[in-house]
Amino acid sequence: MNAAPGYGAGGYGAGGYGGSAMPAVKKKYKILRLIAVLMKILAVVVGALLIIAGLVMIVAGATASKSTPAFPDSGPGAFGGLVGGLVGGLIMFVYGVFVAIFLYAYAEWMYVFMDIEENTRMTNEMLLGRK
Repeated sequence: MNAAPGYGAGGYGAGGYGGSAMPAVKKKYKILRLIAVLMKILAVVVGALLIIAGLVMIVAGATASKSTPAFPDSGPGAFGGLVGGLVGGLIMFVYGVFVAIFLYAYAEWMYVFMDIEENTRMTNEMLLGRK
């Protein structure tokens, strides 16, 4: 299989239209990249903890006793404890999923903006090199 003209084995721009390789640009924003990685880790950890807490809440609601021996008429009852634990646990479970997704997406947006800046700088260097 032959590659399209201007595209070598290295992918887009390996041969380039002008026959020269893409200019190497220095990575910038090292701290911002570190923050993005930490945000991804935080997304996974916080999401997992909230999902586990939701599951624990569902189980705790399911195992809620109908009443205590000292106060036989107190408490929400078996059905109330089950429904309360189930609803609260499901809400926390869904909240954990959304928090994880949004934190991870926020970190990805940071990478998108850094890539846009890098590609713009690379294009500028290519255009200045043609003159």
